[in-house]
Amino acid sequence: MYSLIFHWGLYAVLPLMAMSGRTIMRLPRKIQEHHRKVYNNAPYQNFQRGFHPEKWEPSAWMTLASDLDAEYVLLTSKHHDGYCLWPTSTTDYHTHRNVVGDFKAAALQAGRKFGLYYSWWEFRHDVNRGTPDGEAYLRRMVAQVKELCDTYAPEIWWFDGHWAFRTQHAVDAINEALAYIVSRTPNVQINDRTGATPELEAEKKKSQNFMPPHCTFRVYRDRALPKFAPRVPWEHIGTVGTSWGRDKAQKPEDYKTGEELWEIEQKVEALGGRVCWNFGPDVDGSLDEMEVTALTALAELRRKSKESQR
Repeated sequence: MYSLIFHWGLYAVLPLMAMSGRTIMRLPRKIQEHHRKVYNNAPYQNFQRGFHPEKWEPSAWMTLASDLDAEYVLLTSKHHDGYCLWPTSTTDYHTHRNVVGDFKAAALQAGRKFGLYYSWWEFRHDVNRGTPDGEAYLRRMVAQVKELCDTYAPEIWWFDGHWAFRTQHAVDAINEALAYIVSRTPNVQINDRTGATPELEAEKKKSQNFMPPHCTFRVYRDRALPKFAPRVPWEHIGTVGTSWGRDKAQKPEDYKTGEELWEIEQKVEALGGRVCWNFGPDVDGSLDEMEVTALTALAELRRKSKESQR
């Protein structure tokens, strides 16, 4: 099975931000200098004014997804920065346009399966502290997942930010949200990024076939392949360039070609996995032409391979 994920959010406003979810001071020096020069060290939250989802036409993404023969499509409902792409009742830090709802409607209209990415962690919070602030964050996180489940019922959940959850109490909050999802959508697919307690980390290191509670597929590390063919469902997630979000500092040589993507897909298939490729849209929803070109070439190679096997 082949899928696409769209990493879209406030981080698209910063043309040199290769990784969404980092605070300004943790970014590389060249990006800090760019931020001081162009944005006068504005707080990250101020970039809401530069993010324009109202100009976005979701059907254009879905037309491309259909052309690329993607079975399902995913959207980053909330990344590590905490900014929500739906009008959530849990915080005022969200888009006015219902990006998640419009994405789902367009996906179903195009005959694609619909899924959501959600980051458990936000870089503004320490989720492991036994403090009122930490506890309030956990409750809000669970409420957001339940809200997304009840309102949009995604068929696939792609969770991330799990590494920040190192206590059993924090992981218990994740498991509460997962149990709720499974109770509402029994056939749902859920990846394995559900916490990083010492016990969970030890189990994952001991066996690539270990599956945490409520999960249905493994993803291992970003852009990585397992050493041997797993005996459990698994997915490879990768980028065409070097970035997940839109990074205009990338050079042509930073992008993989269709042939290089095809080579990766063949390795994944040989190991019994499926592939999810990434798009990093611009602030207005336009797509990176280098990513489009490479994935279009990949789709053509895939079609030729199927025809040769008939």
